[in-house]
Amino acid sequence: MPPPSKVFPLDPTKPLIPVDVLLEGPQGQQLIRMALDTGATYTIAPRWVLQAIGYQPSATGQSIEFIAAGSVERKPLVTVHGVCAFGVRVAKSPVVCHDLPAQSPVRGLLGLNFLRHFNVHLNFLSRRLVLSPR
Repeated sequence: MPPPSKVFPLDPTKPLIPVDVLLEGPQGQQLIRMALDTGATYTIAPRWVLQAIGYQPSATGQSIEFIAAGSVERKPLVTVHGVCAFGVRVAKSPVVCHDLPAQSPVRGLLGLNFLRHFNVHLNFLSRRLVLSPR
């Protein structure tokens, strides 16, 4: 029998869907507030978080180009030990090292590379997000 779906409340009055995300690395864990972003291919976290959990983003040798604020940028790509959100964990998940603007209400973005591991249903009329195993 597959695990049950998990249901989370949504606040349709907020301009984004905030999510507390735990990033795991070789030297620890860091909990940060991210926005659920179905338009982001990758999860994005700031440099200080990746460094705090034991990574040197510039030394990975991997990078990716992506569009941010209308310009194409090349940023380091780090494969972290785990990304935990909504009570579930995705191991060995790529994370783009990119600092969001200081005025942003979140420190990162939870992208499709996390969400693709699940069936995700956003229902704004009933004010809930449902996350189910694939």
